[in-house]
Amino acid sequence: MKKVFKKHLSLVFTLLFLFSTAFICSSPKVLASNNLNYSITNLNISCTNVYAFEDDLAKFQNNNFYGLIGKDGSIKSPAEFTSISSFKNGYAQVAKGSKFGFVNENGSVVVEPQFEEVSDFSTNGLAAVKVGSKWGVINSSGKIVTEPQFDAVYGFYNGLMRVRKGSSYGFLKSDGSLLSGCNYNNAYDFNDGYAAVQKGSTWGLIDKSGNFTLFNFDEIKSPVLGLIPVKKDKLWGLSDMNGKIIVEPKYTDISYLNNNLIKVSSGDKRGAIDNKGNLILDFNYDSIIPTDDGMCQIVENDHYGVIDSTGKIIAQPQFSWIDTFHEGKAIVCSQGQYGFINTNGELTNESQFDKVYAFKEGMAKVEKGGIYGFINSKGDLVIDPVFEDASDFNEGYAAVKENTESSSVDDSDDSELKKKYIKWGYIDRLGSTFITYDFESASCFNEGYCLAIKDGKCNIIKNPDIKSIPNTVIKNPFKTWNIKFSKAIDGKQTLSNKDDTVLNDIDMTMTDNISVTDSSGEYANVSFTFESPDTIVINPPSNGYTPGETYTITVLSNGKYNIQDMEGNKLKPDVTEMSFQVLDN
Repeated sequence: MKKVFKKHLSLVFTLLFLFSTAFICSSPKVLASNNLNYSITNLNISCTNVYAFEDDLAKFQNNNFYGLIGKDGSIKSPAEFTSISSFKNGYAQVAKGSKFGFVNENGSVVVEPQFEEVSDFSTNGLAAVKVGSKWGVINSSGKIVTEPQFDAVYGFYNGLMRVRKGSSYGFLKSDGSLLSGCNYNNAYDFNDGYAAVQKGSTWGLIDKSGNFTLFNFDEIKSPVLGLIPVKKDKLWGLSDMNGKIIVEPKYTDISYLNNNLIKVSSGDKRGAIDNKGNLILDFNYDSIIPTDDGMCQIVENDHYGVIDSTGKIIAQPQFSWIDTFHEGKAIVCSQGQYGFINTNGELTNESQFDKVYAFKEGMAKVEKGGIYGFINSKGDLVIDPVFEDASDFNEGYAAVKENTESSSVDDSDDSELKKKYIKWGYIDRLGSTFITYDFESASCFNEGYCLAIKDGKCNIIKNPDIKSIPNTVIKNPFKTWNIKFSKAIDGKQTLSNKDDTVLNDIDMTMTDNISVTDSSGEYANVSFTFESPDTIVINPPSNGYTPGETYTITVLSNGKYNIQDMEGNKLKPDVTEMSFQVLDN
């Protein structure tokens, strides 16, 4: 009984949030943000540009060189590198001239820049490095565990890295040794524990122990969900893991789009079938492109449309360009006119703007005549275009650049005058000033911290109104998260007194105030369910979370449409975050 109870807890792990006990009225007409509880510290560090924090470190630039600053305001790596990449699995690539090495999450150099090229470290603690024209592998201490000898490397999948030496392929294990030699004529990456390989003129599957099973086809690809793409007489079909035909070979090409759809080609046209071979999408399309949001873009005569993960057409090919979905909306462009569609394909035109950017935290940046403002998830202009520049919102705040003097400054050719009066500051999601316009440059908030430059010196800004829940690790990439609140949530629609139009509903409230982002800040295409009066469920992306990736759940409460209880009390604090890592099995 005790073991069952522990397992149950791990499956229904909940995040508990508390509502404030005092009623907080938020008006879009206020001129100053309700949250003025922040601190600014001059670090007396010379710099010319600053970047957002990644965990405990932020990159800063001083002329042509880069360094790292910690949340305590100290320099962790001096500005001596010509480039610093984003952190991946605890390490960031750094360069000095044409040579590359690594720093760790403390900012310490763990591998001196010495290699011609490097890959990011994988979850098993190994990275590919190039010496001269050959690739090898090092561990996180910089020790070479596989001598440079390969002409190409392809990354770790299922814990094994495909490599090529001359015209022969093999696989490296996590200890840096070859699985079963480098003696295959061709090979695909491992997937679902197997890899398709060619030995001489025959194809088969190898498992993680290197055991080879022959398949009597002209070619095969690595399996996906127990099905193997197989080729016979120049045409592709599907077999099961024993080689039994499931879908007769009749397509000129075949590849998986997601767990539900398989792209198939007939001549120069593409369609889609399901795992049983049923035709889901007719052969009408020049291309079908899977995207990170779980959707697919369909292309016909240079016009773009969208299908969902099941193959249902959301939008017919009619746009000259479509962005990926963010928070249930995708920016579209047709004949130079911008707008956005939702997951039902409903179009909201925003033709009054020169450009519309992706939604983030319920807000999308818009540009008109080189000036920036923001619309909300309904398409309403909620922050007028008055800013010279603007970042996306992050943790409820956006860095914005404003002319603090007069319009004559914009028209002036005097760079010193512009530097004096055109400054960066921060606004909240109501458009109210959070931090006054006092900086030459400013980065986005992340985990309550950001960097900004004043008089050529780096300043660190801290917003204490943020709660961080300890990080956790999960094995199941399709895990659902339950967010449980201390009181019942107001899930009713709020109607306008004038025309009975919906101003707020629980779906919009969840989408605008809850997000899941990966380590690069990209949105995971999750969905939300209002399960009970005090519980919101975060459903995983249709293809699951990416193994080895780290994600952050963020819950906000500083916008117009906040999560609130039945008495109208809003959630406290303004920002709550929890990170989780998906184990790479």
